[in-house]
Amino acid sequence: MKLAAIFGFDRSKLNWPLGFTVAVAIFAPLVLLALIGQDVYWLSVSFGVLFVGLGDPGGRFATRAAYTAVFGLIGAVVTAWGIAVGSAGWIVVTLSTVVITLATGLVIRFGVRRFVTGSLLTAWFLIAVSLAPGFGAAGITLNPWLQALAWLAGAATWFVLSSLVTALRRAPDRAPLVAELPTDTKGGALTKPVVVYAVLRTLAVSGAVAIAFGFQLPYADWMPLAAQVAMKPNAEQSRLAATQRVVGTALGAVIAIVLLLTVDQVYVLAGVMVLLALLGGAFRTANYALYTTGIAGTALIALDISDPTNLANEGLRILFTLIGVGIAIGVMALAGLLAGRAASRHRDVGADSPAP
Repeated sequence: MKLAAIFGFDRSKLNWPLGFTVAVAIFAPLVLLALIGQDVYWLSVSFGVLFVGLGDPGGRFATRAAYTAVFGLIGAVVTAWGIAVGSAGWIVVTLSTVVITLATGLVIRFGVRRFVTGSLLTAWFLIAVSLAPGFGAAGITLNPWLQALAWLAGAATWFVLSSLVTALRRAPDRAPLVAELPTDTKGGALTKPVVVYAVLRTLAVSGAVAIAFGFQLPYADWMPLAAQVAMKPNAEQSRLAATQRVVGTALGAVIAIVLLLTVDQVYVLAGVMVLLALLGGAFRTANYALYTTGIAGTALIALDISDPTNLANEGLRILFTLIGVGIAIGVMALAGLLAGRAASRHRDVGADSPAP
């Protein structure tokens, strides 16, 4: 596939309102929490802002308020769950990942939009389970319920700020900031290919989690997150979008690794996270690879923002990122092979059937 197809973008589709709204919503809590000495809650707040914002359905106040309330509350539960089990041993972490990943894969039964927002929660859970051991190594114990409250604060921050933007634009029926986000909430049948893909996706992400936590490998938490981000969310996604996800994840990892290797100031890294989130939001509708680069870089830096390190450890991060991307590619290839064989059998059965 040509690079022009992967990285080409339409300038008219650059979504700066989304980018700047996300950046302001993330940066403001960073400053406030730093001033009061509570920046341990910033990651939960910032990802509450980021993921609630990325799933914002647009529309009138009541529609957005209902979405924020439901998504925010579910995200708070996922936050508390992830923080609580993060230090509970690899079996509990792996089983929790199986439940979360399979549920968000099968939720497509209730519409594409819910599937997309569920995938955002899966990514956050993979980050949340890594926070407790990461902060624990620095002698900091995270309170699951206070972190859940911080997530809710992030959701509320997004809602208030985006509502102000909507009011200033005088567009009560505005389209979602993420314009191409699926709006379909109609239920559909769980066909065999959909179920098979959901199971394969669950096995891939959960297997990566089991390896990372079971063997207590340093920086292996990059592996399941890279796999989750790089993997196309469903079996029907186009080959171009799937390629863009893989390439974007790899580029985001490179950016994160270079920054963690060269920058040893936590607040500088936090500022870069804000910038990457801004660029990710702005490029969301213009180029999917660049959007994925920004979001992957943001998420991966978040895993180790308090642990800038040396070249040898960065090598481990590169290795586990590549393994995670490789897992995603392998699962997508297997799912495509199984779908192709199923389609072939269906054609053969049709050809052998007697004419009506």
